[in-house]
Amino acid sequence: VNVLDDFISYYENCRDADAKTRIKGWDSFLESKHEDFFNDAIYRKKTGEDREQYKAHCIERFWDEIAPKMKEINELNKTIVDEINSVLADFQKVFPDYEPVTDFYITISFSFRGKVVDVAGKDIFAIGMEYFGDDKTQLQITIAHELFHLHHFAYCSPNGGLYRTLWAEGMATYASAVVVPGHRNSKYLGFSGEKMNKCAELLPKMAKELRENMDDSDQKLKRIYFGAEDNDTEIPPEAGYYVGLMIVSELARKTPIDKLAKLTADEVYR
Repeated sequence: VNVLDDFISYYENCRDADAKTRIKGWDSFLESKHEDFFNDAIYRKKTGEDREQYKAHCIERFWDEIAPKMKEINELNKTIVDEINSVLADFQKVFPDYEPVTDFYITISFSFRGKVVDVAGKDIFAIGMEYFGDDKTQLQITIAHELFHLHHFAYCSPNGGLYRTLWAEGMATYASAVVVPGHRNSKYLGFSGEKMNKCAELLPKMAKELRENMDDSDQKLKRIYFGAEDNDTEIPPEAGYYVGLMIVSELARKTPIDKLAKLTADEVYR
């Protein structure tokens, strides 16, 4: 489902328009065509005034930050289906029993590079094209990461205790390295060298805290370890991905990744 085609039409028809026309065009070119996707994936199920404020924020960001890059994004759009199919073919060599049974959305996302998200009661794959530029490797890694989530969630839901998210993200990061090999861990995590060093320094502290809170479903702790935004602790954003990758890398020395992927939640917890 190429929502990006509609973003391109929106841009071409409204780039010289006033603010009122741009808002109207947003509704006619985009939201009315993909109502469930915008409500559940772009607006993240926000409602009421929160939704309207975030919608206004998205429109403003589109014209301020994304519109100047539309030529480059349009070029990437010409090859994205081939890129997804190419990574999918490599993915199925590692996970031969995976058969995609969902929709793939190509979009401007405003908040994520890649995501498996519930849209109208169905898990779909979505990729935010504004985040890649000419970095084809990062695009391939992101596709592989999200494909693994689609495969993995059939065996172990990420919802519930903190250990589930730790496992899901560690596994997906490791799987992306298997499917798109040859790069540093920092590339698969999307971390700077400085952030990698900080995570390594804090690993004993983070491991202790995560172990003590494995059953915790508190959203604050989950946001600290897996949220992309800064927090009020010394833990770097998304550091839980690093810890998860360390765990899975160790386990994968003895157990192949396709077998780890099929562990139940109880087995993962143990």
